[in-house]
Amino acid sequence: MDESKFQFKGFTINRSLIERNNNKSSKKLSLGFTPKGFINKEEATFQLHLGVKIEDENKSFKVEIDAVANYTFNNKTGLENLGNFFYINAPALLFPYVRAYISTLTNLSGFEPINLPTLNMTKLGEDLKNNTIEV
Repeated sequence: MDESKFQFKGFTINRSLIERNNNKSSKKLSLGFTPKGFINKEEATFQLHLGVKIEDENKSFKVEIDAVANYTFNNKTGLENLGNFFYINAPALLFPYVRAYISTLTNLSGFEPINLPTLNMTKLGEDLKNNTIEV
């Protein structure tokens, strides 16, 4: 059996923050992402750092998460053929874990749980590509 060109090896949450104040909360949320990527060609690894920030319209609360996901890739494929795996697939593989973490974290913190919708992470690809370096 051939080894996959790109494999998800797990993730960690390096930072999570919840802040709330006395403003009346709103159901209208803003969601922002800050992606960074690190390619290690010698070790055939890719590391995705994904910052997630959620605020409601009235700024009554803020949730911030910094997640790090690790991937391996087949070096024989060539980096030029792995762009979609790095910039499209990597965030798509990580996001369900981040969604679940945010839902659980907010629920256990006395909030009404924040259940983010499933998202097409393709738009994040260009930002990630621009913020990826080879180490």
